Amino acid sequence: MVGLATESGMLRGAGIGAISGAVFSIEVAESSRDLWHSGDSGVWTLLYMVDIISSLLSGRLVREKVGPAVQSAVQSQISAISSPFEETSDLFETGSVRGLPEAAVRRLPVTVVAEDGAVDAAGQALCCSVCLQDFRVGDRARRLPGCRHLFHVPCIDCWLLRHGSCPLCRRDI
Repeated sequence: MVGLATESGMLRGAGIGAISGAVFSIEVAESSRDLWHSGDSGVWTLLYMVDIISSLLSGRLVREKVGPAVQSAVQSQISAISSPFEETSDLFETGSVRGLPEAAVRRLPVTVVAEDGAVDAAGQALCCSVCLQDFRVGDRARRLPGCRHLFHVPCIDCWLLRHGSCPLCRRDI
């Protein structure tokens, strides 16, 4: 089998190889099952299986199937798991605004959720879109200027230090 060389090292490359190997094993098994039940002659089935095995051993199947986008996505997930507290680039990053300075985040107004502020106009409980927890009376929250979306203070502060935009509408702060 051929491993995938990555800029981030052997372990991440092994992780990418393991994930892509599992995906392709499933694909090969399904294709083989379909071919077996198709009623084609045994010679063609045998030739197909030899081609798949040689493709796997040479690494051709992996190179053809794992495009840069898939490899980047897998690598991003592996690096997020292995280093959750390090700054990593967002897979969907547009390259525009980076995080806000801490002083700017601290200057954003903080409100305390009142009884009437924990529900919307329809009477449904409001929730923080970052942590997905309902607001409770007494929770400290920030309402972002411009878009007016509401978030728990710790949730939005962490987000804004990394992104500088609203997590819901992506409007710059």
